[in-house]
Amino acid sequence: MSLITLDPTNGPLGSDAAVFEMAPRPLNLAGHTLGIIANGLGHSEVMFDALADQLSKWEDLAGSVKVVKPSVAVAPWPAQWAEITEHATVAVTGFGGCGSCSTRSMRDALDLEAAGIPAVCLVHTALVPAVRALCKLMGAADYPFVIVDYPYNPTGNWSVDECNALASQVLDGVRLRLTARGADQ
Repeated sequence: MSLITLDPTNGPLGSDAAVFEMAPRPLNLAGHTLGIIANGLGHSEVMFDALADQLSKWEDLAGSVKVVKPSVAVAPWPAQWAEITEHATVAVTGFGGCGSCSTRSMRDALDLEAAGIPAVCLVHTALVPAVRALCKLMGAADYPFVIVDYPYNPTGNWSVDECNALASQVLDGVRLRLTARGADQ
């Protein structure tokens, strides 16, 4: 009997492992198109809509494009990925409030970075260890993300008022991590 295993890390993490490089950040978001990869957890899509509206008020965005993945723990469908990568020049992913959705949302952000699109992932504080572990496995141990804390429920079941308040709360962190002013903070 033989045992076949798969290595989920996409390669070895030894000293010869490739160093993850973030996509170059713009100085500001003026003229950029915000891509949103929402995983559909709870009411996070409503929060992302509020975030896009609030970013548009503070930055001169060219627009936004949003896709909602078919499930919280899978990659965007090929047509969704094409839509984001063809139109977005900066992006936000999430919401990560459970183990598989948090790590997949982070992987979406890292995949966007690899495609040359500056990205940031929103992660609930309860899942930070899982996301940090994935970042380390991907060679991006220091990759910055925005943390959502309590009293916001990690499952994303928020009222419309909570969605708006949360969007306001993460606004500055998203702006900083998508621009050259604060991507490393």
